[in-house]
Amino acid sequence: MDRKDLSRRGFLRLAGAGTAAAALGPGALGAEPAGQRPNVVLIISDDQGYTDYGFMRHDTIQTPHLDRFASESVVFTRGYVTTALCCPSLSTMLTGLYPHQHRITGNDPVVREDRPLWYEAFEQCPRLPAMLGEAGYASFQTGKFWMGHYARAGFTGGMTVKGRHGEAGLDIGRKTMKPLFDFVDSTQESGQPFFLWYAPFMPHTPHTPPERILAKYAGAGANAKYYAMCEWFDETCGQLLGYLDEHGLRGNTMVVYVCDNGWPGEVKGSPYEMGIRTPIMIRWPGRAEPRMDTSHLASNIDLVPTMLTACGLEPTPEMPGVNLLDAAAVDGRTRVFGENFCHDMADVTAPGKSLRTRTCIDGDWKLIAWQNPLPDVHTNNPIRRCEGDFELYNLREDPAETVNLAEARPERVAAMKKLLDDWWQP
Repeated sequence: MDRKDLSRRGFLRLAGAGTAAAALGPGALGAEPAGQRPNVVLIISDDQGYTDYGFMRHDTIQTPHLDRFASESVVFTRGYVTTALCCPSLSTMLTGLYPHQHRITGNDPVVREDRPLWYEAFEQCPRLPAMLGEAGYASFQTGKFWMGHYARAGFTGGMTVKGRHGEAGLDIGRKTMKPLFDFVDSTQESGQPFFLWYAPFMPHTPHTPPERILAKYAGAGANAKYYAMCEWFDETCGQLLGYLDEHGLRGNTMVVYVCDNGWPGEVKGSPYEMGIRTPIMIRWPGRAEPRMDTSHLASNIDLVPTMLTACGLEPTPEMPGVNLLDAAAVDGRTRVFGENFCHDMADVTAPGKSLRTRTCIDGDWKLIAWQNPLPDVHTNNPIRRCEGDFELYNLREDPAETVNLAEARPERVAAMKKLLDDWWQP
């Protein structure tokens, strides 16, 4: 994908409500007035490449509901997640912290029986549902969760009470949408503002799309089932967004979209663009004017501060993200950081023991710094493309990361390595 082409053509296609440099809507920097606190819905797809949407100009995958949602939203096409594994990425979206801060660096402990140690670390962190609960919000968990019982994050209700991925919560989207709708109905009866976590196991494997959707992709070969899963996920988003509209909730509901990590194949779990990049979208009628932002950097580290601020609450001092609806803060941000770890977590007190890479994206430049020697934890880890300590790419000229410039630009490597060390040095 050529980002300059997306900037020109994608904007003309999507942003009928303003110009590419349009400012955020009136009052976008503040929270709703007292008594009018917004509902918040967080939609999280699972294992979806950042190019794999109609509005991102994929030439085959059809996502009409998310395309419409994008046309109504602030869209950061240069969005990233802090890490390319689902459990630590989702934990960032619950805590507003980097994995090395919240300590959930992988999907499983090396010693499986040690998982309660990571539960304890998670409960010591600020958690968005708990903070909203203290302010009177009802909240509901569905889909991927990883933390056992939903109450561990402070949700007032949910589908997951045990298990690794999310147990019964994984039925959402694939089997039913009713728990979501029942929760929304209950908040309308109680008059409470609500926070809804919709993180279905989609388009993640198993790729089991309905035949009626799969038939559309008969010519896509080995990718057919994955493509169909992306459209199936889109269909469920349409059902959720449609329900909000039917119940008159659009105007006072902030809806945020992100993917937890990318796809396909070997890039899963990797620091490469297809592993960590995702569009980040925010729809909040009257508060965030729709536009497509193809230049500023955004991260899932920003989601908790953005949602807290919208709800009239202050982010905690340890949260390093910015409010994505604060135009000055977004404009002042020039870089984002990431970290990738082994699939299995070695030590809850020393996250560096399972670290594989640290990443800095500074403008158009991207540095991947490999941790050497690599940790002796070898389960489901992605392959690395280069044997050197560093990979350096110019994303504007080489978005597919095909030419490693580390040897040709040692001064750039040194400068960005210093940025990484100043951010976090394990």
